[in-house]
Amino acid sequence: MKIKNFGLVAVVASMVALDANAGARSSMYSSINMRNSDGDTIKINRSVSESRAYDDGYRYQARRSNRSSLYGSSAERDYQRVEPEMTTKTTYKTGETYKKTARRKYFIANPFYQPLQGQFGSVTTGEYLEGKYNFAMSVGDAKRKLSEWSIKEDLSYGLTDRIALQAMAKYNSDKLKWQDNTGDSDVYKNRDLNLFGFGVQGRIVDTNDWISTVSGYYEHQKHGVDYYIADIKAGYKVATSTIYGLARAWVVDMEGDYYGDYIEDPDNNIWQMMKYGKSSDPLFMGELAAGVWTVLAEDWTLNVEGMFGYYDWHNQLSVKGAFGWQPNDWFALNLYAKTSIYDSANKKDLDIYVGNLPLNQVTWYDAVVVPAELSKFHEWSAGLQVMFQF
Repeated sequence: MKIKNFGLVAVVASMVALDANAGARSSMYSSINMRNSDGDTIKINRSVSESRAYDDGYRYQARRSNRSSLYGSSAERDYQRVEPEMTTKTTYKTGETYKKTARRKYFIANPFYQPLQGQFGSVTTGEYLEGKYNFAMSVGDAKRKLSEWSIKEDLSYGLTDRIALQAMAKYNSDKLKWQDNTGDSDVYKNRDLNLFGFGVQGRIVDTNDWISTVSGYYEHQKHGVDYYIADIKAGYKVATSTIYGLARAWVVDMEGDYYGDYIEDPDNNIWQMMKYGKSSDPLFMGELAAGVWTVLAEDWTLNVEGMFGYYDWHNQLSVKGAFGWQPNDWFALNLYAKTSIYDSANKKDLDIYVGNLPLNQVTWYDAVVVPAELSKFHEWSAGLQVMFQF
């Protein structure tokens, strides 16, 4: 094994928007820490931007034009809402009918959001994420905890009314801590602007009742991890709600022989890695989700989603909820939270490799292998998205 090809990857727990609609963009983990042979540690967000599509938004009981498409020109987005006949004394005597004109609102926090031709969409996501589990070894029990603050920008542009281009970047600050039952701990901290990507999304179906999008995008982790991702999303509109399903698949290509949680203890001159799996071959992962997006009031929306994910070495079931507020057509806030409710990592046996610093080919082969059993695996995240359309 050549040292220059010897990369260690630390996979850490993440909850993400997607696609918020959170982003992402979440999951085997929507984040991965990698440590390469030069000692650089980096973070990858595998989650897809969770806010890259929408449908027609608020659905009044209204007369609509004969257009089957819900995306027209600005002039075609206006329609009339006819109120019931007034029953006041004045109206009754004069026989007047009250008629009100309302402009259809586009909700940017809709999970099907996509800018029309010539428009830009911007979603800036600030998120706190935490993932932790316990592990039992023959030498004693220990705890692992990852905490992360991140900010991510997803920018989209409507090439046509049906096709949008996307670009993304993410900055994160991570802290990974291992602590044994005596209170001793090893801590690794990292801050970096390290995720970049681009993609394209097409709205393939757009009727009064149905909407569907397909997306393909590429994300590059700064120190040599590549994601190739594709998803399809379809929704059915019922009154002021959209019920939808999502399928996503991706290939992860990373350098190195294995991936897992890696940490160093310089005081004791040792390194440790909990190995999750083999990374010399591409990894295949996927997610299936079902959710509902609904308009609660003229300016308020709610999105609830359940997701099952296959993340190579473990499976996870999670739920997410998001409240959206949009006072006008060009600005919105989306507050979300996500938590795992089941993970197959619990009761799973993994190996911990322990060796002397500096880490090199010799110390890797001479490492001591300690079996460990995981328990109390849990991930959660919460975030705020600031959205603009211009």
